[in-house]
Amino acid sequence: MNATDIAKMDFFELGDKTSLICADATLADSLRANLNELGFKFHESDSADGAIDRLRYTQYDCVLIQESFAGSTLRTNAVLNYLASLPMNLRRNSFVCLIGPSFKTLDAMQSFARSVHMVVNPTDLPNLTAILKKGLAEFDSTYRIYKIAAEAVGERRGGGGGGVNARRT
Repeated sequence: MNATDIAKMDFFELGDKTSLICADATLADSLRANLNELGFKFHESDSADGAIDRLRYTQYDCVLIQESFAGSTLRTNAVLNYLASLPMNLRRNSFVCLIGPSFKTLDAMQSFARSVHMVVNPTDLPNLTAILKKGLAEFDSTYRIYKIAAEAVGERRGGGGGGVNARRT
């Protein structure tokens, strides 16, 4: 890790609200400000490989992804494809927001189609703090009971609990 990588990174402590920014420099500036307002610490990545490496080793509370991140298209976005391939017990622990001009902000069907929790059009970025606050609150209320149950059986990070439906022989 070089000095530039360290400069782009906050160090997380237990209990911190954590986030990952996957966006070009211009958009990342705006996203950092919004995340700071919401009390999040963040890591940034300027490449798909770097973002995927971070996602492999850190369970983020919030992941913000630009539709065209690292020169990709929506179909070829490696970060989105990686997240879609994760098991559900891992995916349910991270709120994922996709930002791009092809989306209508807060469109639930577009979010569902892209396997993310929220989509945001860049024209709505001036209101992103309020939009994220709403989305994060909905995410928390939707998955609160699931997370409590998953932690009780040891599933938080792919743990050895075997899951709710595991058979004992």
